[in-house]
Parts: sequence; C-alpha cells; structure tokens
Amino acid sequence: MSHFQQVTDPDRVTVRTPRRGAGSLVLGAVAVSMIGCPWLPGGVSPWLRFFPVYLIVPAGICAVVAGFGALRSLRGEEAADRRWARVGVGLGAVAIVVPVSVVIWAWVVLSRMEA
Repeated sequence: MSHFQQVTDPDRVTVRTPRRGAGSLVLGAVAVSMIGCPWLPGGVSPWLRFFPVYLIVPAGICAVVAGFGALRSLRGEEAADRRWARVGVGLGAVAIVVPVSVVIWAWVVLSRMEA
C-alpha cells in the first residue's frame, strides 16, 4: 500500500492526494497581510504598525522560493494537489511587486518635484 491510498473497507478505496505548499501559502498570506499594517488604528503600537513593513519583501521571497520548491517536489506525481503551492507563489509575488512598485512610484514623483 502506497502513501496515496488508504484502505478502510475492502470494497472502498480512499485516495489521498499529497498536499505540499502549506508553508508557501502561509508565508504568502502573512506577507500580503503585512501590507496593511501601516493603516492600523493610531492606538496600536508603532512596532506593530511599522516594523512588519520591513519584512514584506523577504517574506514574499520566501513564499515564492518555498512554493517553487514544493512544486518541484510534486513534479511527476499526477494525483498531487498543487493548488496551495501555486497560491503561495502568487501571494508571494504580490507581496514583492506591490512594495517595489510603490517605492518606484514614490521615487518618480519625488524626482519630478525637484525639477
């Protein structure tokens, strides 16, 4: 019996698909949620409002790397569920692109103000 099949009844075979990519999904979701930390109410500690901003891009990069690693390990397994890893890669990519585009936009706007 392989790790894909679990026999509970001789007449019924339950097929379990391996799910990998949960780490990527969690890292991506945390990275995207940290984007909203500066907009927390003013009564919240500044550590909780502004410190996570420095961790958005590293957490996004970790989510993308972990997601691609999970997808690579699932290569060749037809019954594998790749959705969690794919969503983690997507959320990690969003967590990388949004802050980088905001920084580029701010740089362009501030450079025009000097001229």
